[in-house]
Amino acid sequence: MRFSNIREPAKAQFVCIALLLGGLALLLVEVRFEHQAVLGKKWQAWIPIIYCCAMLVVGPLAMSLWQRSGRYLLAIGFALAPILGLVGFWFHSKAQPVLAMSKVFRVVCMTPGKIPLDADGPPVLAPLALAGLGLLGAVLCLTNGTSSQKKPDLSREDDASPNVTV
Repeated sequence: MRFSNIREPAKAQFVCIALLLGGLALLLVEVRFEHQAVLGKKWQAWIPIIYCCAMLVVGPLAMSLWQRSGRYLLAIGFALAPILGLVGFWFHSKAQPVLAMSKVFRVVCMTPGKIPLDADGPPVLAPLALAGLGLLGAVLCLTNGTSSQKKPDLSREDDASPNVTV
């Protein structure tokens, strides 16, 4: 594909979805590395890994069937990510999201360099990266990839006359 063709909305949409799938591949590597210590202890650690692997199999297949409902299959797959991201947020916050967020806000308000290193659990906001990728993917899959610029119909009276109020 030539870069000049990316200016077409449908092709740009396709490229963005491919980039999001690439982002899921990178997230898979990161989560696999970060969950290394807990994979044998907690079954929940496998959820994002299995999801990312499934999307990396289903994604290219759905993209090849784009015109024949592949976009909707991919939209469903991407729509699962925010749900799984919120579930991961719940697990990472140890079922206390309000307390976890108060700790995050407290750290954000501290002076840089004075923050105590507190290794009491997983990073609370990390699963929301999956939610963000999923939301972007679902929106991209459900938007129409054609140009939405409306051309005026000069045969219609309301389009032919200028919108001037006196």
